[in-house]
Amino acid sequence: MNASRTFALSFVAATLVVAASAGRAQSTPQSATPSATDSKPYTVECGPDPDEGGATVCRVDRATYVGWRTFHGICHTCHAQDAVGSTFAPDLLVRMRQIDKAEFMKALAEGFKGQVGVMPPWSQDPNVSKYFEELWSYLKARSDGVLLPGRPKRLPAEP
Repeated sequence: MNASRTFALSFVAATLVVAASAGRAQSTPQSATPSATDSKPYTVECGPDPDEGGATVCRVDRATYVGWRTFHGICHTCHAQDAVGSTFAPDLLVRMRQIDKAEFMKALAEGFKGQVGVMPPWSQDPNVSKYFEELWSYLKARSDGVLLPGRPKRLPAEP
């Protein structure tokens, strides 16, 4: 099979996976709250929002929201809005299911050389380096299919 056909088939397969997980997230309100046996780094609650005309809206904890803000302030330039990838940076929804937290933190701190491009190290950039944990929370929620694309709202702060 030639390279362009292989790429096209891979792209179609990845698109179907993302579409399926987004459709699953939209079809039912979901909540993902960490527990003692569940190591999810985020809290996400999605459901109809009367303030948005009944549209499904996700509300997230502070860390996940800060991760969303950091990602869309810096990382989306290469990885695209909602982390779905571009022609020169990977779809992080797929990549996050392939790596663990240690690999993720190392890639952020030291940079990463991929097949197509190079991600610079972010450990010296205070606009990113202070928010590695928050980026992990946001991207895990997206890659787990719990957090829908778009801007989330904040959950009320716990007393």
